[in-house]
Amino acid sequence: MTTFARFIEQAWADHADAPQAVADRLAVAIASIATPDDVPAYTRIVTHVMGEHLGEWHRGIALLDALRRDPVLGATPAAQEALRHGVATLRYTSGDVAALGALTADDRSAVLAAAAGALAGRGDFDAALATYANAVALAAKLPPGATAFRSLAVTGNNLAVALEEQSVRTPEQTQGMVAAAQAALAFWRLAGTWLEQERAHYRLACSHLAASDPRPAIDAGKLCAQLCQANDAPAFERFFAYAVLARALREAGRRADAADMRAEAFAWFARIPEGERHWCEADLAELA
Repeated sequence: MTTFARFIEQAWADHADAPQAVADRLAVAIASIATPDDVPAYTRIVTHVMGEHLGEWHRGIALLDALRRDPVLGATPAAQEALRHGVATLRYTSGDVAALGALTADDRSAVLAAAAGALAGRGDFDAALATYANAVALAAKLPPGATAFRSLAVTGNNLAVALEEQSVRTPEQTQGMVAAAQAALAFWRLAGTWLEQERAHYRLACSHLAASDPRPAIDAGKLCAQLCQANDAPAFERFFAYAVLARALREAGRRADAADMRAEAFAWFARIPEGERHWCEADLAELA
């Protein structure tokens, strides 16, 4: 790992607890970027920290514009795409709707997906859901292999998680939560592996449960478990599949079936390496 890559890794590790300090470090670090290969990673964290965490849109835009003007650092296709998306995302989330005007449909969809994630991170869920819906509508016209599909899958998953964690939601937000999880699954089918699709089924089951709708949660949980079976998934994945299926069956009043799936979940938990078990704590609590 290069020195700059280690810097970016540490910035991600620190940013949630000290976003302003990380932003200041990023502003200084722009002078140490020596290759266009470093630009995408730098752009992602600048966009995230200065947009979603701090709302310092114009500070982030100024840094990324400086890289765009550099004849070497901004020259590769990967660097150009990252900078184009980063600047447009910061502009759009700052309220500049003209930010999308010169972009292709693929770029617009990816930028809207990123903007939706940033808005959700700032707690504006209604705007996030509306923005994500616009991104999904644009994506319906994109050709196979569009780069926006992965961004839409990631954002749909993250929106669903964020809304599941809210103790109070409006009916529209609950509906949007489930729609986001459904969209994430659809886009992972276009842009992901079986593992990402399996986890998307898990997420959809969780969103249905958060919406107090256990029957479709059962269907999603079964599909999650089936993908695990078909692909000889590790114990870690199978635990989550059977755990969410047990919860859905319990909520649907199918106590005996729920008990069977609960036992299956614990059997797979026993096979999970010790170092991975801490990720299972929330689902274990739900099974208690």
